[in-house]
Amino acid sequence: MISNLPVYPWQQRQWERLRAPMAANRLPHALLLAGPPGLGKAAFARGLTQALLCSAPNEHGACGECKSCLLNAAGNHPDVYLVGLEEDSRVLKVDAVRALANFATLKSQFGGRKVGLIHPADRMNTNAANSLLKTLEEPPSGAVIILVADRSARLPATVRSRCQRIDFQPPDREMAAVWLGQQADLGQERADQLMLLANGAPCRAIELAEQGADVACEKLVQQLLQLKARRASPVEVAAGWGKDTHGLLLDLLIVTVQSLIRQESGAEALHPAGQALDRLRGKLDVLALHEYLDFLYSMNALTDRALNPQLYAEDLFLRWSDACRPSLAHGCRSYPQTD
Repeated sequence: MISNLPVYPWQQRQWERLRAPMAANRLPHALLLAGPPGLGKAAFARGLTQALLCSAPNEHGACGECKSCLLNAAGNHPDVYLVGLEEDSRVLKVDAVRALANFATLKSQFGGRKVGLIHPADRMNTNAANSLLKTLEEPPSGAVIILVADRSARLPATVRSRCQRIDFQPPDREMAAVWLGQQADLGQERADQLMLLANGAPCRAIELAEQGADVACEKLVQQLLQLKARRASPVEVAAGWGKDTHGLLLDLLIVTVQSLIRQESGAEALHPAGQALDRLRGKLDVLALHEYLDFLYSMNALTDRALNPQLYAEDLFLRWSDACRPSLAHGCRSYPQTD
């Protein structure tokens, strides 16, 4: 049986907001599910799709037993169209969105709604977004388009304005702790560390646990100490991170620098490697740290670029070394080369 909505306990408010208009057949033609990564927005969208097409939905969502639900569970429902990233692609291209537009004009195979799901919608290139806008301006009857976005600000304002926005926020600590305890045997201390690294997003915390992110964070702080003391070179340190630099490494660097800035301002560090982090504090220029954090944020926005992993990691660590030397912290360095 398919799980009823909401998929996660912190999504109850969002589900309640949609339940009544869905039951009354007054749901908007387009929804934008927006919020930080790691909150289960894509899972919510899939569950909502099941409920929209279910033959016997209830107040909790899809029944999980009808033909429509079984087809949905198998990924074969004829009234569902999914738009996602193609293999080795970092952007959603116009052809995929045009295909969705054509699908939306077709007659429903089950005589009800048709649902198009775009995830991650914030990866659409300009042509794809413009193509979607045409569909949103003249929405086909009976079609519901669901957009899922971690960075909704990257969507054109014209697209955002034509969608009903449903915001998702990290749950409170107690709710997250209970859920994490049910999902994985992490132990309270490790769960708290992972939640810090995940910025309070429970689904992301589970992913980080699988990646061993808390151990990697300890390793990273030690490497930053070595770079600060000039006992290692950025090139050597970068080589140890392999190809997955635009994900875990960048996330850990952002959390670490944020914690250092909080420490320098007298606030609690909130970092898994607390004691090791204390040794990083000496002789760091706060302005240089802020500039380095701005650089990390800018790199985090480059999700649609195929960066050379080694050069990318080297640049991250080179700029950290510069941030440790205030006199050089304001210099400019080129962005890493692309493949």
